[in-house]
Amino acid sequence: MLWWEEPTLPQGHLQQDVTTQVSKPKGTNVTKLPSEINNLRELEVLDIRQTRVPAAATVHVILLKLKRLLAGSVVMSSGPSNNEVSYVMVPDKIEKMTNMEVMSNVKARNSNDLKDIGKLWRLRKLGVVIEQKDKLIRNLLQTICDLHECLRSLSITLPITAEDSSDDNSPKLLSFEGQCPKFLESLRIRGTAETGQLFQLLTKDGDQLQLAKVTLSGTRLRQADLEILAKLPKLVCLRLQDRAYIDGRLSFNKEKFKGLKCFLIEGSEITVLSFNGGGPKLEKIILSSTNGLQSLSRVEDLHELKEVELKNSNKLSLSLFEKAKNISKVTLCRTILCQDEVEILAKMPNMRSLVLKEISYAQSLLIFYKDDFPRLNLLTIDFSVITCIGFTTQSATKLEKIIWSYRKGTLLSGIDELPKLKELEFNGDFVPDEVIDALKKHKNNPKLIHNKPGNQEARNIPEKKDAPRFPLFWKKED
Repeated sequence: MLWWEEPTLPQGHLQQDVTTQVSKPKGTNVTKLPSEINNLRELEVLDIRQTRVPAAATVHVILLKLKRLLAGSVVMSSGPSNNEVSYVMVPDKIEKMTNMEVMSNVKARNSNDLKDIGKLWRLRKLGVVIEQKDKLIRNLLQTICDLHECLRSLSITLPITAEDSSDDNSPKLLSFEGQCPKFLESLRIRGTAETGQLFQLLTKDGDQLQLAKVTLSGTRLRQADLEILAKLPKLVCLRLQDRAYIDGRLSFNKEKFKGLKCFLIEGSEITVLSFNGGGPKLEKIILSSTNGLQSLSRVEDLHELKEVELKNSNKLSLSLFEKAKNISKVTLCRTILCQDEVEILAKMPNMRSLVLKEISYAQSLLIFYKDDFPRLNLLTIDFSVITCIGFTTQSATKLEKIIWSYRKGTLLSGIDELPKLKELEFNGDFVPDEVIDALKKHKNNPKLIHNKPGNQEARNIPEKKDAPRFPLFWKKED
């Protein structure tokens, strides 16, 4: 593996290492590709994500054995600050790199770039950035058609305009008579073509498609548009991000989204979310930056719903999920928690895991009272603004493990009141003496795992491996 540790390298640095297979300056201050890059004739992976390499640096790259060209530093997320996407240009001789399997965040400058990509028969994952031009969009559709037998993952990024064209009744001029990529498992679209919705064209043969994961952002969908997605037989995960959906009400109607298991809304203006018999297999709901959501109806009908995650929400109330009786895991991230919501959490009959990450708690003292959290097994507290966490007699009687990222001045008391406690994982510079003493006195002699900041960072840097082709609930794009 070749690492570029410095922004600029001396000439000849690569000349003696023509057998290098992986070049990975990812996450460094590298500002350019070495002039000898094409001497790495055995290179299979060029990973320049999260670097300062300019977009044009890849134009003259020609590496015949290259399998992966990975670029970009921005993952689609809500908020106006994320409208810019980092990319590199498609290499001029891309058609000669016939071993290519993965290209992420590459920009097609013209129709020839797209036509040449269409000749890469081994390409299974493509992330392409294009301008809002009718000819380019048509060529992109043809490229997708040419690759219909090999593509498994497709990401399309179009410019996102500031104006709201939700009332635009212009005709949908785009047509697509080619073959849809029937083996496509993951589709991600950011932005809307002025001539129509790309996802409608790419899913026109919905009943024959293998699409399992769909992520949309800036697409300005309405309720009627969801009918296309609702009929995808293999759809498991759906993410609607910033301005993906613009109606105030979203309904999962009967017999729709039959196989959906994970649903995310991020940065939406939805006020009413209704489950009217749809999504019967839904297991996980993620709501992020959805402060306007006021009603969540018929959530009690989601018998498979086990996990709820609330992020970046100051006004969203847990009372929306009060009728969902099978929830076993709740994650709260960057939200404001009040005592009323703690009481709702405490009475959830099947709650087994609670994650509080960067939480602001109005009362400062988080106390677990008698009969609270009767089935809780795992409690994770990650750098939350809570002065004291305390357990009273007969509270959280089945709690086995606590993961605590320590914030200076926070107290943890009542450990001796936890009869099932087996392990405390502590992230911080030092473990408070009172915690060590309490663990020593506990009848179970719970195991203490202490992750100091330096060791924790090293532990959290994973060895790069191929991501599984089809995880159930996908993570951020590689």
